[in-house]
Amino acid sequence: MESRTRSSASISSHQSEGEGQRFCFCGLPNPRRTSWTQINPGRRFYGCARYKEASKCKYFKWIDEKFSDRATEVILDLLHKRQQSPSVSVDDLDDVDSMQAQLKMVLLWNKIIVALLLFVLSYGLAISLPLSSLF
Repeated sequence: MESRTRSSASISSHQSEGEGQRFCFCGLPNPRRTSWTQINPGRRFYGCARYKEASKCKYFKWIDEKFSDRATEVILDLLHKRQQSPSVSVDDLDDVDSMQAQLKMVLLWNKIIVALLLFVLSYGLAISLPLSSLF
């Protein structure tokens, strides 16, 4: 069933290998998109490639049948929960940067300590060897 209206919120997605290239009335390839509106969340469609421009041909065709009210409700609920999930703040990133700097310092000190130990051990070996064994 073809309609001349389009959803206001969508994202592009790739077509599967088995699908042929589709073209709108402008003659441009029209990728499969997914609607994320309140009325049709997750519903896929084809639309004019120029959908953001005034010169679009207004080609529009749903791929999926209309979802049941329950399916729409579940999708919207999942989207809402996803949006409510904790996000990373700038303070969290600053904490990570601070911890990385501290870790670099610890690793640097470890290298210094290992180098000093090697120096002391090699110096101790040189002193403990009799001079006659060196020549």
